[in-house]
Amino acid sequence: MERVRNLDEQRKGVMAIIIMTKYKFFCCPDYYCLVLGLLFASNILAQEIKTVQDFETWSSVGLQYKPIDRLNIELEEQVRLKNNSQTLDEYFTQLSLSYELSNHFELSGAYRWITMSKKEDGVSVNESANRYHLGVVYKHDIKRATFAYRLRYQNKSFSDSDSSNKQFVRFKTRVKYNIKNWKLDPIASAELFREIGGEFRNFRMTLATDYRIKNIGNIKVFYRFIKELNQSNPKSTSIVGLSFIHKLNF
Repeated sequence: MERVRNLDEQRKGVMAIIIMTKYKFFCCPDYYCLVLGLLFASNILAQEIKTVQDFETWSSVGLQYKPIDRLNIELEEQVRLKNNSQTLDEYFTQLSLSYELSNHFELSGAYRWITMSKKEDGVSVNESANRYHLGVVYKHDIKRATFAYRLRYQNKSFSDSDSSNKQFVRFKTRVKYNIKNWKLDPIASAELFREIGGEFRNFRMTLATDYRIKNIGNIKVFYRFIKELNQSNPKSTSIVGLSFIHKLNF
């Protein structure tokens, strides 16, 4: 049974590679970097002996405003369900800022207020947390593909005084391919989480697409696979997500 699970996880990494190859990302060196990362990750996933599996759904709505050129402000509300999408995991409100330094570099930061649902002695209780992050993105185009590389620092603190802050460094690589005469461009990304002063803790793979509604906003749908690393019983989570961002035009 465990062997079947491991093979399923490895297939997920291979499927992501096949989809990118179909859209001809292999024409540039960046493609090979992403492919090697996905292959390496899928091999790591397949080596685990015991896993805890879950299916989640993430849904969000938001507002985006551009007060000046190159500056974006976004307010988002998100709800996440766990345990096969039958139980509330958490919900949060996030305020984000991003500023384009040039056509290739972007700075970003955000603050998130989180309410998490958990059980204590069989009773459901809520716990609050604060999270902020700071990051920098480098992006460039190669033919019809846009590659982006993001480095992010993340700090999460809990209302429970007994819980210490969790700090991570995250590295994400992302590619979006512009298909001629097609509005649902494919997006693929891979991201690693490393705990500051510790080990790698999570790996994410995402396949997505989005659709722009003129003068209204943007709808995005995605599938995400998250794998815990360096844990005795690592959790593997499959996620289906839907988001809508409304653009304010004053």
